[in-house]
Amino acid sequence: MIYNFRIDRSKRDILKKGLNDASMIFQGWGQHSLQNDRFTQETQSHYRLKTARTPNSLSRIKSLKDEDILLIPHFPDKGQISLAIVDGHYPECYEWVEGMPHHLNHGIKVKKVYGLQGEISMYNHRLIEWYGKLGSLRLPIIRLKHMEDTITEMVKMLDHDPDMAFEKSTMDDYLAKQTDQMLDSLLDQLQRLSPSGSDLSFEKVCEDLLLKYGYKLVRRNYYDGKKGDADLVLIKEHSAHSPFEIGEYYLFVQIKKHKGETDDHAVQQLITIMEDEAEYVPSKGCVISLAESFTETAEAKAEEAGIKMINGSELTRLLAQNALSQRADMAFEEKELVIVGE
Repeated sequence: MIYNFRIDRSKRDILKKGLNDASMIFQGWGQHSLQNDRFTQETQSHYRLKTARTPNSLSRIKSLKDEDILLIPHFPDKGQISLAIVDGHYPECYEWVEGMPHHLNHGIKVKKVYGLQGEISMYNHRLIEWYGKLGSLRLPIIRLKHMEDTITEMVKMLDHDPDMAFEKSTMDDYLAKQTDQMLDSLLDQLQRLSPSGSDLSFEKVCEDLLLKYGYKLVRRNYYDGKKGDADLVLIKEHSAHSPFEIGEYYLFVQIKKHKGETDDHAVQQLITIMEDEAEYVPSKGCVISLAESFTETAEAKAEEAGIKMINGSELTRLLAQNALSQRADMAFEEKELVIVGE
């Protein structure tokens, strides 16, 4: 789990010394040990706190487990963060060290700390969701459920490359991150659709996109009886006519709602039906799959046959571009109507 671990910024030197000398990160409000059965009541009383929110927050230390991650804002310096990896389950990871300055007596053992050289900026685009809420994270220890995947991935990257730096991001970095998240969300929603058989299925999404790009539907679910198969057959006129061309061509499309990897079966289905059908010429082929990639065999066969391969990432970008273009056209038309109305 990931926890926001708020520190007293004026005590950074003491905290750095604790990490260097004892591999421990210290938290304040430590007049009493967490192993005191009356920790909450006595802590609230000693520090004259109006509510029990602070001692209750500190009690989260009892939930710490080995490999949990403490995200420490403004440490080692302002505008930077450190990520401390907890060493052991509570109570093994906890030590009450009486006599620490400023009651920094709650010691948490850590096995590793990332960011102590200032290599992780708080203003990196990966941390936007956390940083935007930091002002409300005023209690000592708060779990960050929404940052689990992001912080875990950052730690993996630092393990792989200890010299990696997460620097302050530009606006382009931020917008690229938001775009990627939008496309990931769209891909997830497409995976939830039924493959076919309804007006809101994955096949219908692909058909609608092709129609938006100027194709006209000829037929659906076309089988040739010889293992050839196309989910869609469409026709499109060439954008520039030539005296040497008939001015239009057919497109055979196979649609696969796959995850992971798509094999060569869809490619072979298109090759077979395109070779056998003399009615629809000239023709081209396209395989659309939600999968992340295609097998090497599929790519080799497609390249040899001149068949276009579109994976999930490329499809979501096409869908997003088309949707944004449509909304822009609608907004322009509405503006024109307002002007005419005036």
